[in-house]
Amino acid sequence: MAGLIRPAMSPKLGDIAFSVFSFSTTYMILIWSHEFGHSLRAEQVGGHFNIHNANLPIPHTTMTLPDSISLVDETLSVTAGFEVNYLNVRTIQRDFMKNNGASNTDLAFAFANRIMFPLYTSVILPFTPEERDVWINTAGDPVHVILPVWKNYSDGQVFMADSSVNPDLVDLYGETALLGTYWNLLDPHFYKEVAASFGDETVERKPIWLIGDAENGWTYGTLFNVSPLGYELYMNNYINLDGKALSVYFKTGRPFKNNGLGLVWNEFLTTDKMTMTATVDAWDQDIFGSGVAAELTTDMWVADGIDLILHTGYKTEGYVLGKQIPEGFTLGMGLRWSD
Repeated sequence: MAGLIRPAMSPKLGDIAFSVFSFSTTYMILIWSHEFGHSLRAEQVGGHFNIHNANLPIPHTTMTLPDSISLVDETLSVTAGFEVNYLNVRTIQRDFMKNNGASNTDLAFAFANRIMFPLYTSVILPFTPEERDVWINTAGDPVHVILPVWKNYSDGQVFMADSSVNPDLVDLYGETALLGTYWNLLDPHFYKEVAASFGDETVERKPIWLIGDAENGWTYGTLFNVSPLGYELYMNNYINLDGKALSVYFKTGRPFKNNGLGLVWNEFLTTDKMTMTATVDAWDQDIFGSGVAAELTTDMWVADGIDLILHTGYKTEGYVLGKQIPEGFTLGMGLRWSD
């Protein structure tokens, strides 16, 4: 796109115009993918997502949910916006490690998705969780995420006998808000994303291999997420053996028990026209118990620069980032375009 915009004007004006175009495009993709996540999950739990207008910077949207909806499903419909943000972060980082590099544009988009939750809690809708009105006249995704989780966990004990806010709820909100920001800072590749956000979009950046290199090496990344069980903290380990890329993650969460691990074996099968990647997840969770999921991702060449991506799998009941909660088959499809 830079090649279409810059040649039509002077170099300085072209740089400015492309920067404005790039920021606007990234922002719109970020916002509407967030809102699309709400829409998909709302329909999944029997509700509907209403788009009233597309005003900038934040569109006016509401959700209509069934009166009989469970607290798990209510939370799922609200966490879905951030869920899409963190799916984008995870996908970009996994590709960054697998390919031993990524463009500034991709890494900058990962950074934009990472900071959605911290921006909500600190800039867009900052709250003092000790105030009763925060939990009565609720506003903003973080409060709508944490309140039903806490009601489910505490059997509805939002307020104390003296009408003050339950101090454990106050602690949970503060803990979630802090970890939503500071867990990112433990990821060495987060700083690559920050640098990429202000760098030349044509530059390719390389991962930081803490042991070895891209042929035989190890490094790590972190990921934060919010779910119907509360917040989740991921430690992602990236391991390259003879040029083959594996990733192993461990996760934990609060306030519900939410422990898990997963393995991704990238491109274990490769031909001229196709690659296949295997993913296995396992968990031990309050509400849902223990479970497993397995998925096969097939990346098929369609034409120059265009790939068809097909995800097929099966999972037992439980929460996995981006998947349905009930037991059943999983299916996804998409197209990838590259220069």
